[in-house]
Amino acid sequence: MSHRRSGLLSGLVVGFVAMLVGAAGYAAMQTFSMRLPYEVRWFAGNPALTVPVTCCFLAGLLLGLAMWTVRPRSLLLPLAMVVYAVGVRAIGNLAGILAWAADHGFPASSLVTFLESGAYGVWWAARTSWQFWAAVGAAAVPAFLLTLLRVVRVRRRWRAEAGPASPHRRDDGGPVADSSEPEAEYRAPFEPLQPPKPAPAAPTASLFTPREPGQD
Repeated sequence: MSHRRSGLLSGLVVGFVAMLVGAAGYAAMQTFSMRLPYEVRWFAGNPALTVPVTCCFLAGLLLGLAMWTVRPRSLLLPLAMVVYAVGVRAIGNLAGILAWAADHGFPASSLVTFLESGAYGVWWAARTSWQFWAAVGAAAVPAFLLTLLRVVRVRRRWRAEAGPASPHRRDDGGPVADSSEPEAEYRAPFEPLQPPKPAPAAPTASLFTPREPGQD
């Protein structure tokens, strides 16, 4: 039944699409941010840190808000959003390198070389650079918290709509045996069924009761 679905699959699909959109935004930032005026790029400090962190934070908001379009009840989705946040930073960096190479007129044959060097650069940054994980954290925190809030609210609403559990139904919806019904009599294997013994008849008269006149 639809009201018992966890919403995990739909949440993963919607989150994956949101991750691709966030990665595309990160790639656009990486490609065209250098075209902004110097004062704009240095307005909030070092652009090598503030610009990626800001872009990843917006992508994290996009991931978290995308979960509000579905009704997820699985507690695995907040963890999946953290993985998608890493994907925003890694895939966005690779896509930005390819977009920068294409924007500067490099031939298509050299895109594979740029992709390999970009993949190595992402791997190296993940191992040595704290700026990489700062950008990932900026995307992971809002994505995780918004998704967790959505899951908790949906689970709470689902429990309220389900109401208290019936004593005659299990958690999986199956019936529960009624304890008021008499249990069947146990018989050993190959033991014939014994008919119930008739109850002894009540005595009609007592030997010590004096008989009335005319009574045999």
